[in-house]
Amino acid sequence: MTIVRVMPRGRYRIMVVDSQPAMRMMICSQLRGLGYGVLTCAHDGASALVRLKTEPVDAVLMDVETTGTGGLEALVALRADPALRHLPVVVITTRAERETVEASLALGVSGYLIKPPKGAALGACLGRALLNAHDPGRTTAVPPAA
Repeated sequence: MTIVRVMPRGRYRIMVVDSQPAMRMMICSQLRGLGYGVLTCAHDGASALVRLKTEPVDAVLMDVETTGTGGLEALVALRADPALRHLPVVVITTRAERETVEASLALGVSGYLIKPPKGAALGACLGRALLNAHDPGRTTAVPPAA
């Protein structure tokens, strides 16, 4: 049996990447309601990549449809960076097409949620992603949830 120490939710650092300010605020509000306290935001994939170099986080919640550098392009760059490649990423998007889901899973995302995410689904998916990051032997891919 493996014992995994998990930090209290309030100590995890979570980055929310979404081009819509209202959606960022809603997701951050849900995260605070779930007990997550250290949150940072980015408006697109490019700014997220820049901030991740100087602001370490424990997980990223990312829309794949951001303006500028999109989420899928940012995921490719993130997975190519040795310092960031193992960072858990949960996709939160309106896109439920098979191609987008498969492309995201192929890039090693920890979960895939359809907007707007429900608090319980967001909490469960993010919790699994963080747990999997601390226990690499666990299954990491999580199927899309509404």
